[in-house]
Amino acid sequence: MIFQDPMSSLNPLKTIGKQVAEALEVHTRLSAAEARAKAIRMLELVRIPEAAKRYDSYPHEFSGGMRQRVMIAMALICEPSLVIADEPTTALDVTIQDQILKLLRALKREMESAIVFISHDLSVIASMCERVIVMYGGMIMEEASIEELFTSPSHPYTLGLLRSIPVIDQDKDAMLEPIPGSPPDMLSPPAGCPFAARCTHARAVCAIEAPPLHAVSDTHRSRCWLWAEDAPVSGNVFKERGAAHA
Repeated sequence: MIFQDPMSSLNPLKTIGKQVAEALEVHTRLSAAEARAKAIRMLELVRIPEAAKRYDSYPHEFSGGMRQRVMIAMALICEPSLVIADEPTTALDVTIQDQILKLLRALKREMESAIVFISHDLSVIASMCERVIVMYGGMIMEEASIEELFTSPSHPYTLGLLRSIPVIDQDKDAMLEPIPGSPPDMLSPPAGCPFAARCTHARAVCAIEAPPLHAVSDTHRSRCWLWAEDAPVSGNVFKERGAAHA
């Protein structure tokens, strides 16, 4: 797993190299010398300059981007088939963020690992992922391919997210459309759809019962009562789109 804040995830009292090699020492039978050599190779793989020299450096001697590269090295050192990246670029500036994303894409190809990428930044999701799961209130609201999600969003929450993001070629005088209201209190979760209180399309059933995941297509699902067979079609952009698609 790659965490979003390397400064709080790395041990300030241990050297970088020791922390990268630790997983090898725990999960393999490599000797200390072999673990050190493999850790240095992994640091080189994540583009740490002079990796052999930096092996004995401490986290505070690295920049934010370099620390995140160390976190990636720690996650990949045992060659996992699945990597969970929890907002790994949140604390980085845009230039360093781009470098880290390119690195993750390259390492994914080289190591043939799958990546579950968790982020609130849809532009990052668009550049990294093949399939997307949109979650709200602890539930999956929509699941689709990247192309389907951005061209045919089929849940009011997904549509709200997309409408609230500025587009580079939009009218500079146009106002963004924020999603009204606030997230639900998950200590006392709502009985129905967690997005119902903020949804402009909500019906009475939405506050009472959580909808199932409806199949929009063979590769696209949406957890919304608007896709139920008895949902009203008039004025419903989702049902109208689905009818036109059919």
